[in-house]
Amino acid sequence: MTLLVEGFDSDQLELARHLAAAGARVRLAAPGPAPKQARILATQHGVAVEPHADLDADPGTADIAYLDVWTPAVAPRVMKLRAQGTRVSCLGDLLLERATGATVGVTGTAGKTTTTDLTVQLLRASGMDVDASTTGRLGNLWPATELLDRPDPTRLLVLELTSSHLAFMRESPHTAVITSFWPDHLELHGSIGAYRAAKEVIVRGQRRGDTVVVNADDPRAASFAETTPAGLVQASLEHPVERGAFTRDGSVVVRWDDADTVVGQLAGLPYAGPQRLNVLAALATAVAAGAPPDSLAQALARAEPPAYRTRQVAFVNGARVIDDGMAATPSKAAAALAAYPGGSVVLIAGGIDELGTGPVHATPEERELLEHACDEIARTVRVAILFGPAAAGLALRLDERAVPVHVTTTLDEAIAEAASHADGAAAIVFSPLYPVALEDRRRFAALARAAE
Repeated sequence: MTLLVEGFDSDQLELARHLAAAGARVRLAAPGPAPKQARILATQHGVAVEPHADLDADPGTADIAYLDVWTPAVAPRVMKLRAQGTRVSCLGDLLLERATGATVGVTGTAGKTTTTDLTVQLLRASGMDVDASTTGRLGNLWPATELLDRPDPTRLLVLELTSSHLAFMRESPHTAVITSFWPDHLELHGSIGAYRAAKEVIVRGQRRGDTVVVNADDPRAASFAETTPAGLVQASLEHPVERGAFTRDGSVVVRWDDADTVVGQLAGLPYAGPQRLNVLAALATAVAAGAPPDSLAQALARAEPPAYRTRQVAFVNGARVIDDGMAATPSKAAAALAAYPGGSVVLIAGGIDELGTGPVHATPEERELLEHACDEIARTVRVAILFGPAAAGLALRLDERAVPVHVTTTLDEAIAEAASHADGAAAIVFSPLYPVALEDRRRFAALARAAE
């Protein structure tokens, strides 16, 4: 069997090594120069390494192609591989395929990492053995090669799955979780229909006896339950549910086997705004995966939110500094700002407005969401500090809404400018609306603390 592994990042290099060690003929190809580790794979494991490869022009032949997670589903190489009969796959698909125990997969336009991270915390605190990645970027729990050699493949496996994973998958987890759904990353998929179809892979292969956990407050997310025979579990901030988690008179309640268990108080959670729905989704998922409801109160009390997701990281000139650096889309930023009263926020926003797949937020659906986010900014923000290539276009939209704007070049400059406007503000919120360089996300908390 001939396998193509695309990419020279650490996970793809290890995947190539793993597959070659199992006896497969492996090609490892990417557009850049081959790193030292790739050359070692060639000499020690017989991997055919192809640096400076133009896979869009000629992907070559392969029985299975394990594509990089950043590959657009609309890329020519994807179309050519599928047209010639190659099975397009990825690491997440392989992990689910090989798992012999129960599996949980979490997707959604927003809330994936928080829900996955808290689910793992709750399950482990309840005494369950859980495998989940620890090497994901910026605290995510994406499929990682550290999970390929699990000592016990019967242990519960929990994965965070983006649309870029699911577009190249055919396996579905036993428990599928959908936190939310709205137009996003359409430049990677080509249309809202294709984006939805990619997300639906998480439930498409489920069977009776499996479970689907949905956000009952989002009709588009809730509708995923219509495409699977799996049993329904729900999470809601707005009303009670038959099975799952909800709030009642300020209490967080888990309902399971016709019994209600209060596991905490909404006001006491270290999660704010939209993250509270993710808490309910995690509780519903944990109990669906086998955690006893009466174990969840103590586990929830000890839980900590993941980094880069509406987390307080500093206190500058009387204002809390909130790191919401993973809010790279308008709807995520709007949801974070919705928790604040009018005119109370100093916003840091901006970033990158052009990716290799084209302009960011360029489709009609995404532009509509961007306009809505700008309306929310106009309501909540006293001054917006903008940085990066996206600053100019965002400034024009905010000028139309009479939002005071300061345009800077770098994130460092933006933080310094925001600190000068912090007096009297409820918070300085870093919620960029656009993609941000990985290193900038990592540096934000340290930069904010330095401004204290």
